Amino acid sequence: MKPISLCTLFLALPTVWGATITHDYNLTNSLNDLVGSTPLNSDGGSITGAGYAFGAQQGLNVSSALSNAGNYSILMDFSFQDLSGYRKILDFKNLASDNGLYNLNTELNYYNFSVGPTGALTVNTPAEVIITRDSGTQLVTGYVNGVSQISFTDSSSDAVFNAANGIIHFFEDDNVTGGRESSGGLATRISIYDGALTSGEVAALSGVPEPTSFLLLATGLAGLAFAAKRRYFPLGARIP
Repeated sequence: MKPISLCTLFLALPTVWGATITHDYNLTNSLNDLVGSTPLNSDGGSITGAGYAFGAQQGLNVSSALSNAGNYSILMDFSFQDLSGYRKILDFKNLASDNGLYNLNTELNYYNFSVGPTGALTVNTPAEVIITRDSGTQLVTGYVNGVSQISFTDSSSDAVFNAANGIIHFFEDDNVTGGRESSGGLATRISIYDGALTSGEVAALSGVPEPTSFLLLATGLAGLAFAAKRRYFPLGARIP
């Protein structure tokens, strides 16, 4: 038997996450669900080979996509053409509330509960925005490109999709402001999970290394590799 390489050991390690992807839309020439059977609905944009191109108030919606309206993770890969002021990213109450997830002058913002640092988003530049809500702790967390931006305890259930059929609106502003706080843009992927991803899982999805976890993994792999070497080379023998 040949010695096991570090690469082989790394690839063989299992990935066990607390949340399961239940709906996945790659938005390439289709609004179909690649995992479940619940397609997205267009509100006026165009599906193309590059993604879903939309103008202001031409986002997407989906109903009955969550088994628990208050326990989820939602991933959105998109870019906005306008980041001045408020530009709504995600609506939770079927466009009946001004609250929700926004861009605010390049900051990720959950109005009116939490706001992140400036510069998280850039005009016409793809970003991966993930929002999670844990029904047990009521903790809502928002990330941009794997980095936590906002967090708050949602004791008022503001981030629960409790409108009819649990409808979710993407990139559309609410009726309270007459829809003026929206932007055109391009969406390339939307994924929905049935629970709250951890910060480490979000980082893994976004390709962001976590130094401590990586060091522990590397140390463990090195130990496995050394054990494998000892198996094939007796103590005292020169290891090439």
